Amino acid sequence: MKRHGAEFVEVSSRAWSFWRAVVDTCIGLIAGTLYTFVGIIVVGIVGEEALSSLYWQIDLDPLFRASMGVFLLVAAVLAIVVPLAVVAERFAALRAVEAAARENPDAVPQRSLRLALQAPPAGLLQTTGTVLFWCLAGLGGIFALGVFFTEDLREDWESWVALLVIVVLATGAAAVRRLGRRLLERDVARMDEQWGQWKRLVPAAEKGDADRRDAAMRAVAPRWLSAPSARTIVRIGNVLLTATLVSLGAFMLSVFMRQQCRTCDPVYWNEPIENGIDVLSLTSGAAIAVCAALGILAWVGGVILQFARERALSAWVADGAPRRVDVSLVAPLLSGNRSMVRLQLGLSAVGAGALVVGTGAVWADWTTMDARAVLLVAVVLIAVGFIIGWADARRSRRERQLARDALFPGDVGRGGDETRKIARERRRRR
Repeated sequence: MKRHGAEFVEVSSRAWSFWRAVVDTCIGLIAGTLYTFVGIIVVGIVGEEALSSLYWQIDLDPLFRASMGVFLLVAAVLAIVVPLAVVAERFAALRAVEAAARENPDAVPQRSLRLALQAPPAGLLQTTGTVLFWCLAGLGGIFALGVFFTEDLREDWESWVALLVIVVLATGAAAVRRLGRRLLERDVARMDEQWGQWKRLVPAAEKGDADRRDAAMRAVAPRWLSAPSARTIVRIGNVLLTATLVSLGAFMLSVFMRQQCRTCDPVYWNEPIENGIDVLSLTSGAAIAVCAALGILAWVGGVILQFARERALSAWVADGAPRRVDVSLVAPLLSGNRSMVRLQLGLSAVGAGALVVGTGAVWADWTTMDARAVLLVAVVLIAVGFIIGWADARRSRRERQLARDALFPGDVGRGGDETRKIARERRRRR
């Protein structure tokens, strides 16, 4: 359907979709690593307190201790890689919106992409380099003191290798900071040009969509878009969240009753309080496990439901005929994460957990499970998740643009006032 004047357009590019998939994979890895950390703590405490005989029979303690070391290593790697991936994604996003503007000067990118470009990518690059440099410099200084004044570390060649790696990384961070500083002025000019256009075009695009929406015939949306309602889904989520928080509170209470601080000696109570602590620890740990299982089921159901809604919406607007519908029904499908992206996040999170536990098993020589198979599964899950998210980018752009051309939803997510507010803030900062 040919349209004239300012219009909202789903902007994408091969480079931006690739780096967007990388960032989403990193988000899943962060979530999976944190969940694994919490899971190790909960299972370790419950096993040691309430199921001590089984816990020591399986010999989980060395696995969990080694996995904590892996957690620290993975956290350090992600702390360096994720900011750089975000910077690359922002540079690709800026090039994508510039290419879209050259192709169609009246095009307004989707709100999520505009908000991602609130600040120049070069400024984010400079900030990332600065933060990484000072973190690495502080860590390297502390480690250097340990190497120079501790004989065991000074005689260990691995210590000197680690110190050299920190120096190299800090030097790279300093180079990144200088590169961001050199590119900043150029990017500020590019961003000012884009935001100037958006400030002018967003109100016109909003009005154009509103006029076309009012002129279109009212239509009945597919049932998949309205049932179950958003309110029902929110209620289910709130119930699960409340149950999880109560279970965590009870679990922390059992831990506090046993040991009030990290350096405090464990406290042993008279009966029946002693048995009560064990029961509370076991039941709260089991409740956390049940809530986690229900949360996984709810998440899987949510992904399936969103996929069905995306299919229903695409089939409904495939003919391109204009129609009017409640914008709130389609806004989440146009502004939120796609079902395939949510699947990508989940696979990456599970892969991160398997990676931490599998590597911990290798480090601890824990032979109860096949660590190599677990690591292979982890790599496959992360790779498959990335491919799914990246491959969905082209279809996402096509399907969302079809919905925009048929339903005229406007600046979904929030109105154009947000864009004007950001433009005013940018002028004040200059």
